[in-house]
Amino acid sequence: MFAWLEKNPFFFAVCVFIVIAYAGVVEILPDFANRARPLEGTKPYTVLELAGKNIYIQNGCNTCHSQMIRPFKAETDRYGMYSLSGEFAYDRPHLWGSKRTGPDLMRVGNYRTTDWHENHMLNPASVVPGSIMPAYPFLFKKNADIETAYAEA
Repeated sequence: MFAWLEKNPFFFAVCVFIVIAYAGVVEILPDFANRARPLEGTKPYTVLELAGKNIYIQNGCNTCHSQMIRPFKAETDRYGMYSLSGEFAYDRPHLWGSKRTGPDLMRVGNYRTTDWHENHMLNPASVVPGSIMPAYPFLFKKNADIETAYAEA
């Protein structure tokens, strides 16, 4: 039935292109239109949270840490409920990470105290024996300008 198509490479290439273009319109294009909708209770980042995100990016933390709990039993047992797309609705750029030398940081604020985090940043090996994470003492040299942060909010 389609022997004429196989004998003419130009028409065959055009037909293949049309099929692939149609598949792209039907399957891929709707995904671009359906952006991740925020989950109920998800809010845009505050100025202070964005400042923390910038520090995270500047220091290359996503090189060793991920921020996306995958739906595997081992991960949900260790880190809790797996991540949902709506949790990342306000993330630009996404900082999921692809390598996990250190632990996943998606919900680390829910089970660690501020003091723990401060001590861990100053000297990781004193808090987690055998940790290969470098120390970040320079993060504690500047005081946050609360008035400026409040004015920008």
